[in-house]
Amino acid sequence: MRRDTALMLVLLLLGFGCSTERDPRDLLAPGQVGVIVVDAQLVVGKSMPRIRLAETQAPDQPYVRGMAGLDGASVEVRSSEGDVIRYGPTSAEPGMYGATDAPSGYLVRPHTTYALRVEAADGRVVTAETTTPDLFTVRDWLLLDDTGLTVRRRLATRADFGGDGDSVYLAASNQLVYQDGLVEARFDGGGAQGYQIGLVSLDAGSPIVIEADFLGPEELARLERETSWPPVDATDASMRLPWYSVFFEGRYDIKIFSLDRNWYDLSRSIQSFGGSTIGFGSTAGDDFERPIFHVNGGIGLFGSASMDETGVTIHPRP
Repeated sequence: MRRDTALMLVLLLLGFGCSTERDPRDLLAPGQVGVIVVDAQLVVGKSMPRIRLAETQAPDQPYVRGMAGLDGASVEVRSSEGDVIRYGPTSAEPGMYGATDAPSGYLVRPHTTYALRVEAADGRVVTAETTTPDLFTVRDWLLLDDTGLTVRRRLATRADFGGDGDSVYLAASNQLVYQDGLVEARFDGGGAQGYQIGLVSLDAGSPIVIEADFLGPEELARLERETSWPPVDATDASMRLPWYSVFFEGRYDIKIFSLDRNWYDLSRSIQSFGGSTIGFGSTAGDDFERPIFHVNGGIGLFGSASMDETGVTIHPRP
C-alpha cells in the first residue's frame, strides 16, 4: 500500500480539526489549525508500519509539507500480548517515524489489540487503539463470464508457484483482457468490519487500456496506478474487480483487505476519497458530513487489516 496517502494531504490542506464527541457529524470542525494528525495502517503478517505525524494547517495558507510534519514526539505502540514497539524519527521526511526498538523479526499479529501513544514535545497526548482482524484468505480467485453466472476458470496465486512473486503474472490463467469477463474473489465472510479491494499497476509507463479520446493531457496525467473501491459490509463473502478502476495495461496486484473498525469507518465516511487511494473511499448510500476518526486528542487513522492478494496481467481489447 502506498504510504503517501490521500488522508494526510487532504486533512492538512483543509485544516480540519476534531471534537471529543463520537457523533460522526461532530468529529471534524473546519478552521482549527495545529491539530495532530496520525497516519498508520497495520497489516497482519507485515512489519510494523511507519507512522506519519503532522499538524493541520490553515486552509487559507499555502500547504508546505515540510512545515506540516510533527517532529520531536515520543511514539510507542503496545500490544495486548505485552510487546512494546518504540518509534523514532526517520530521514524520510519531517514527521515520519519508524520502529527503532521492537522484538527481532516482529510482524503484526492477527486478533491482537495494539495501542498507540504519541506525546508531542509540548506535552499534547494522542492515543488510539486497533484490534487486528483474524488471518484472511481468499478461497477462490475466479474469472466469470460477462453475466457473472458461469465460471470460466480459476486464477492462479503465488501459492501455486511456491510463493514465487513473478510467475503468477505469467500464468496463462491470469492473462486478462480488459473488460472481458468478471474477476471475482470468494472468501469466508465474517470476522471483520468490512472488506475493501485495492489495485496496484506495477509497470510504470505502461500504456493506458481505457478509451481516452475524451480525456486531455492533464486528465491522463492524473490517472492513478493505485486505486480502490469503497468497502463492503462483512456480510458479503465475495468481491469483484471494478474494471472502471483499471486504467493501464500490464501487471497488476489485486488486494482484498479485511478491515478493522477504524479503517472501515474512516474509509466509508470520507466520500471525496472514493477510488483514489487504497484504503480510502465511501460506500454508496452512506451519509456522513464528517469523517469518523477513532483517535483521541487528534484526528487521522490508526487502523489495521488482514490482506490476501494475487497478480494478473491486463491486455487491451483486440
